[in-house]
Amino acid sequence: MLQTYNYELDCISSRESFFLSTYALLVLIISLSLVLVLSVDIQGTFVYATLSSSSSLTEPITVGNLSSGLIPSAESVHNTETLELPQDTDAFIILIANEAHESWQDEKHKLLTDRNAYYIPTNLIIHEGTRITFLDADAPWDTPHPQTIDIVNRDTEEVVYSTGVLDYTNSSEPVGLSPGNYSIVNQDYDAKEGNILVLPDTGDQVSSSGNITANNLIVGGFYTSTHQVENNKDNDGLSHPGSLQYYTEELEKNGFAILSEHNFSYGTCDYCPGAFWPDNKSGDHTLIIYSTEQSL
Repeated sequence: MLQTYNYELDCISSRESFFLSTYALLVLIISLSLVLVLSVDIQGTFVYATLSSSSSLTEPITVGNLSSGLIPSAESVHNTETLELPQDTDAFIILIANEAHESWQDEKHKLLTDRNAYYIPTNLIIHEGTRITFLDADAPWDTPHPQTIDIVNRDTEEVVYSTGVLDYTNSSEPVGLSPGNYSIVNQDYDAKEGNILVLPDTGDQVSSSGNITANNLIVGGFYTSTHQVENNKDNDGLSHPGSLQYYTEELEKNGFAILSEHNFSYGTCDYCPGAFWPDNKSGDHTLIIYSTEQSL
């Protein structure tokens, strides 16, 4: 009986050793899997870490669109205030929106929107080799609103590019940036800063259709009133023909493709007629993301 008892103890000990060994092996496998997942996702984590400190975004930013060669929809750009471009993009036109001279802190109701209010987009992610330029659409109906935009390297705090003075409808000279993190700073008005993240060129020129392509795609964003406004006269007495239908026809007529549209409403003025600031003509607007292969 004693021999039988000792034999059973030996069996229990062997089973415990086996289970402990198996448990240790499972822990090791799970740990290695987590390390692998974290390593694969390090690029997306880097992008989030570099932009989240100065952005109003609450969701992590990933570079999924860059790897798949897709251009985000207007709805995505509006909701996330971020636009990622595939590597084959030649240039991006950053729009300085109407009423960009107004203060975010004191006069929110005068802005066109509370998302991408000063620039389309607030956060831009591009690859090295993609040029950028600014287009000033801040209309000066009462007084001029010249704008000087600086691009500042976040690490060195050095101004690496300045648009010079831009008046209404002016565009700046295009510029290419080295990989790194940059701020968009308005030297003339109390505007919310924008962000630019430039990723290194990997050498893979893959288009939005998945094919190798020449680097000739230009992308940009634009705001318009969704419907034809009742009062189409501006403060200077000239007519303002803008509406989604008008710009859809004009853009396509002039060689621009409308990639996507997103309708939104922003009217928060308690004392304004129709609950929106008169210079914006309406509370209903549309964000357009467009492209062209014409020369910049």
